[in-house]
Amino acid sequence: MAAETDQSEFHLIEGPKVKAWKEGVAPLLASVAIFLACDSEPLFHKLNAIRSGEIRIIPENIPDTEVWFSYYRSHKKLLADVTAFYAPLQQEAPNGHGPQDILTEKEPLPSDIDAHALLLSLTPAGTPELNNLDLDWHNSPPALLFFILIWVPCNCIWGENPPELLFRARHGDLDAARKLIQLDKSIISEQGIARKIRKWSAEARTDKLAQIGSFLGESIPDVSLQQVKLTWARFILDTSLRAGQRMPAPKIQELFNAIAQDSGRGLQDPDIGGMTPEAFAKALTRRKDFWKLSTSR
Repeated sequence: MAAETDQSEFHLIEGPKVKAWKEGVAPLLASVAIFLACDSEPLFHKLNAIRSGEIRIIPENIPDTEVWFSYYRSHKKLLADVTAFYAPLQQEAPNGHGPQDILTEKEPLPSDIDAHALLLSLTPAGTPELNNLDLDWHNSPPALLFFILIWVPCNCIWGENPPELLFRARHGDLDAARKLIQLDKSIISEQGIARKIRKWSAEARTDKLAQIGSFLGESIPDVSLQQVKLTWARFILDTSLRAGQRMPAPKIQELFNAIAQDSGRGLQDPDIGGMTPEAFAKALTRRKDFWKLSTSR
């Protein structure tokens, strides 16, 4: 049995089981799927490390509210700012293509592109130049913080996107407002929500105001590792659909199991490997809107 791999840091797992899984899958699609599956657990650990205070965001890097709220209103701006952060990688990536090209697919990628090298260029191990970027998360740019603290939890927990929740909250949907406030207390000062609160105050809608007040006292909901993996599994499915090579849900589940075997963690992924095929497929269906973050959607 393979020695167990530390899953809190990114490792691109491509042992014999994963290599066997790749058979019959288009090379580029296989490389993207493997990369995403391997990335799900490190992202989960980063999210919880920031929430717990293990990773502390330096005061000077607390996002300006105008910039922060702009990500609620425009997923395209969020994607653009995340992409801009990784811009230095563009000149390092094979064939002049950056990792964002796989995510956005603004134009077809060359069939002979080295997908493994392209995706590996996202990691410090694959691209030493990344050490010159501030990837220690203590001083991460607002777009990356928003993605990991707001966008990911919204989708993992509720299967909804922040812009959609904000639109409904601005129109008085208390369920949507509650979800946003649970994750981000500062959202009550967002222009549209604050206007709604002032309107309820002028109308003496104490019932509405009391509910908003109660939401502020609620704790941040936990995000489970299973939720993160299911959301990333949905991204794999969406990527295959954009490529015109739909990957069945059982095949995606098999990938996570293959990674578990190659990393010495047993025959099945400990979080999603034991789900029935029907339950796994339904879980992916519920997460169909996560990657509206992509400009191709």
